[in-house]
Amino acid sequence: MLVSNETETNVYDDGYLRVEFDYFYLACRGAPIYSISRKEFLIFACLLRANGRPVPHQELWRHVWREEEFKDNALRVHITNLRRKLASYGIDIIPMIGVGYYLQIVPQEQMKSS
Repeated sequence: MLVSNETETNVYDDGYLRVEFDYFYLACRGAPIYSISRKEFLIFACLLRANGRPVPHQELWRHVWREEEFKDNALRVHITNLRRKLASYGIDIIPMIGVGYYLQIVPQEQMKSS
């Protein structure tokens, strides 16, 4: 859900996760997550905006690096680091071989009850 009013634009807030896209701000259950880099945030934001649909590798690359020449290894390294940093929050980036990646969010409360 994108929340919008006069003071907040371009914000995602579902009660578990809050993302302020314009300020590169990410919080989970009210606690800011400061450990991710700007490029990692841009990858996360692109995947979140896809609303569970896979995002092709090249589209992620162009969104983050603003270049046409795709470098698969660089993208993989950033995604690996981002997955590691977000795992404890119940957030994962799922690869789809030959397609791209999609975002999966399982709130910690649901992880414990499974």
